[in-house]
Amino acid sequence: MGSLINKENDVKEPKDAILYINGVLKLLPNGLAHLTLLEYLRGLTGTKLGCGEGGCGACTVMVSYFDHNSKKCVHQAINACLAPLYSVEGMHVLTAEGLGNRKFGLHPVQESLASRHGSQCEFCTPGFVMSMYALLRSTKTPPTEEQIEESLAGNLCRCTGYRPILDAFRVFAKSNDLLYTNGSVPSQEPKDGEFICPSTGKPCSCGPTQETINQADGSCKGYKLILRKTSYLSLNGFGGIKWIRPLLLKHVLDLKSRYPDAKLVVGNTELGIETRLKKIHYPVFVAVTHVPELNILTVNDDGVEIGAGVRITELRKFLKKVIEERSVYETSACKAIIEQIKWFAGTQIRNVASVGGNICTASPISDLNPLWMASRAKFRIVDCKGNVRDTLAEKFFLGYRKVDLGSNEILLSVFVPWTRKFEFVKEFKQAHRRDDDIALVNAGMRVYLEKHKQKWIVSDACIVYGGVGPVSLLAVKTNGCLVGKEWNKELLQNSLETLQRDVLMSDDAPGGMVEFRKSLTLSFFFKFFLWVSHQMC
Repeated sequence: MGSLINKENDVKEPKDAILYINGVLKLLPNGLAHLTLLEYLRGLTGTKLGCGEGGCGACTVMVSYFDHNSKKCVHQAINACLAPLYSVEGMHVLTAEGLGNRKFGLHPVQESLASRHGSQCEFCTPGFVMSMYALLRSTKTPPTEEQIEESLAGNLCRCTGYRPILDAFRVFAKSNDLLYTNGSVPSQEPKDGEFICPSTGKPCSCGPTQETINQADGSCKGYKLILRKTSYLSLNGFGGIKWIRPLLLKHVLDLKSRYPDAKLVVGNTELGIETRLKKIHYPVFVAVTHVPELNILTVNDDGVEIGAGVRITELRKFLKKVIEERSVYETSACKAIIEQIKWFAGTQIRNVASVGGNICTASPISDLNPLWMASRAKFRIVDCKGNVRDTLAEKFFLGYRKVDLGSNEILLSVFVPWTRKFEFVKEFKQAHRRDDDIALVNAGMRVYLEKHKQKWIVSDACIVYGGVGPVSLLAVKTNGCLVGKEWNKELLQNSLETLQRDVLMSDDAPGGMVEFRKSLTLSFFFKFFLWVSHQMC
């Protein structure tokens, strides 16, 4: 237990809210807290309203901002239909019109898509263009074909079948010229600030060069973004909505004390759906995107600590770096989380959705919650007085969309311990389609083996399923069946039989496909058994 209240740094008077759109400075007046970025951009018709819930990518735009931690300009694709207008305050928003047009000339990404017949009805085309452009702007070297496909996972097209779209964007991918040139063309190393196009071998106008930034689209506005200091915001909207952006944890806790029912928001990927599609009214939003204490990413001797406000994309990057630096056996849980994130929504959602938001939503089909539970993660919680307590992830979820948080408490961070030698963590997910889809059933599984008299004995185990009940289900009976047993075929058979008694679903369970989902719980464990056995070879 401890206190995190800091008596210093009182709230300063807010500055004017601003926004750059395609290089043009816009002043954001008070009273627009009810608007999304898409609604504000309606005069720019390239940004479309499709599903309205971040699943189709038709509303994709690129936002640029200066990250004061990394001291770099960050360029990301986001869904404008979910982004509250004030959430992009102080940033630069680039739409398809700002990237290129017939009057001033098309950008190479747009030209490539048009020349390779990647557009038919054209409704989804601007979204694909902006997703691809954001990928090029965010990478220093040409992306791989896999990265291109992954960046487009959040964009849907009902006309082309995707093949011509991928063909159009493949020209920007990293390639091995030796296959075609027989080594006759020397490779050209990029200079500082240059982006070498894989199709020409020359500096490319689609890359993040300063010349391109200034001439093609002006999306950087870097010097202005750097000079602008982030400020405390308190703005209003229609229906009595308040939008508050604090800068310190102290401010957040004060606001939570004043407004116990206030909603903490980072990416608005869940609250945006509730307010738009379910017509739920939330009077107070507290944007915690700029609170340093909620955005920590630290490594210590016992494991990693992840701030509740950390975005899913940043978490993935961080864990990849951790895996490179730590011993292989320590990072089994980290690897499982990374693999599960790969199939977690689309790029636009991952760029803004936060770790804490996904946890506290307590969805029964959350892709990450079973892994937090299986990997022995602890959730750190702080109340309005600054008192801190820890709770195991497996005890945090109390019921359908209910968690162990008081009205005066917020989730501060997640601690994931290192895995021990011969301890293995694995993720599973089955959905209707591979990319950008919610799970039918998912799972997180962990087993810790110790050797006794030439036999591998299960010392500890944790099997957790999502999508089979109102909360992520801890298979208590199966876990008990595993501990103390030898890791062999007999254990497998006994565990499968126990699982059938552990995971109970009524014939009219929400989501349907009951028998199929039951079979998935068994097949996931069977695959886990085979995977662990292979690791032990």
